[in-house]
Amino acid sequence: MTTTVPRHGDSRNVTSLIDFALDSLPAMRLADGVFCFERRVGHSAPVGRSPRYTLMVELGLLRAHAAGYAVPFDLDELDAVAWRELEAGELTPGDIGLMLWIDARRNGEGGAELADRLEGALAGNGGLGARLGMELGWIVTGLAHHVAAGGSRAGGRLLSEALDQLLVINRAQSSLFRHFGDAGWRRRFPNFATQIYSVLALAVVARHGLDDRARPAAMATADRLLEAQLPDGGWPWLYDVERGTVVERYEIYSVHQDAMAPMALLELSEVTGDPRLLDAAARGLSWIHGGNELGADMVDRSAGLVLRSIRRKRAFDRLWAGSKTAASLAGLSTPGTTARLTELNPTDRPYHFGWVLEAWCGREDVLSQESIPEATRARPVVVQ
Repeated sequence: MTTTVPRHGDSRNVTSLIDFALDSLPAMRLADGVFCFERRVGHSAPVGRSPRYTLMVELGLLRAHAAGYAVPFDLDELDAVAWRELEAGELTPGDIGLMLWIDARRNGEGGAELADRLEGALAGNGGLGARLGMELGWIVTGLAHHVAAGGSRAGGRLLSEALDQLLVINRAQSSLFRHFGDAGWRRRFPNFATQIYSVLALAVVARHGLDDRARPAAMATADRLLEAQLPDGGWPWLYDVERGTVVERYEIYSVHQDAMAPMALLELSEVTGDPRLLDAAARGLSWIHGGNELGADMVDRSAGLVLRSIRRKRAFDRLWAGSKTAASLAGLSTPGTTARLTELNPTDRPYHFGWVLEAWCGREDVLSQESIPEATRARPVVVQ
């Protein structure tokens, strides 16, 4: 059985973005093998260092390699850098979740050790309830891949606990996910990253058949996000989970448009066959190439960057977010406005390109398909 859907986009745009990511990443790596924190337009030198972003780049490169792309790094050497940073104590519990995902993808033998390390790191850092929503998403995703690959007893136990945290404690009646599980006013006001990493995690759990709650929960949250998607395809930033509404749309991040939302929505579309998810991913991708409210092409080829976001001007961003959060707490409306007091953020970070590779490698043609087999759930490139 097939479901007829409109043509979603041109695969040439996707392959061009993949090529751009692979070409841009070498300038973001430091002499010690770790990737930088950020690069800025007009500045040749990268800023800072980020072991976390290094893990995200490794995941994307592994997927690109499995899809047949020539990658500009030695992947074994890059993995050794990740383990070195782990031994040095540079990684958080969420980062160890990313390493579990990497280990499963590499068919490695470190999963049991990583699950044990994760358990210890959680015990020493406030437990699952203290993790930000995006970190909890990485932990669930990594553990799901670990368990599906054969796993360990500790991994299975931790996955059960993490799913209960995500689905019972962190999930609001609106089907949106709280910023974290512990007490505090901010838990009510999560960002898009919390939502989309949670959808991805649950889609992975559902694909592996590890928990019957995962698929309906992922779809319910995705439905909420699709309702909130802006007319130009943009994904707004801050939410009130108790009201199920958008509090503040800015910053609208390029990485959400061309990488993070597609990562989750394409994964979930492979589980459910729902063509609306592909439509939403395609609309978000078009935002990058001048479809946004400023009409800006976010890809700066001369700088080797995708401009990070459209944001409120720096003198107004915190004031605007604070006033809208206060209004939502008071039960008042927080209507959105477009292109008011906004500017381009002329920076980019290496995880953006890692997630571009993760989202699209092996899926280059998915947006240009006229019909999608409803029962087809496998992706062209079999990776975890």
